[in-house]
Amino acid sequence: MKPLVKMIKSARFVFVCGNGGSASTAEHLTNDLFSKGIKAICLNSNTSIMTMIANDFGYDSVFSRQLAIYGTNKDLLITISCSGNSPNIVGALLMADGLGIKTYVFETFGEETDYGRLEDKHLKLVHQLKNLL
Repeated sequence: MKPLVKMIKSARFVFVCGNGGSASTAEHLTNDLFSKGIKAICLNSNTSIMTMIANDFGYDSVFSRQLAIYGTNKDLLITISCSGNSPNIVGALLMADGLGIKTYVFETFGEETDYGRLEDKHLKLVHQLKNLL
């Protein structure tokens, strides 16, 4: 947990993204980071940008295209996903790698395959991060 806190504190911007229920958790994390004075942007929150990218380039690009415009090698990308294999999440991680953006991936399905339990773990991590910041 402390390495993640250090990554967050040293980032120029923290980008966060997720799909479905994880999108809500991404917004929650972004809100908590912002409340602690961290420059944070939730990539799944701007519906006009997301729908333009989805319409013009495909849904798989909704996060990576934003990173291509906003991101620098001084930033951090946090992805929140139960499966971890959604094409738009994978694309964001690949774009981040190409731009030199540090990444942190919330736990994905492994031994735990219950969405509710994993989403609860994600939200618990969000609250722990806020408390540590």
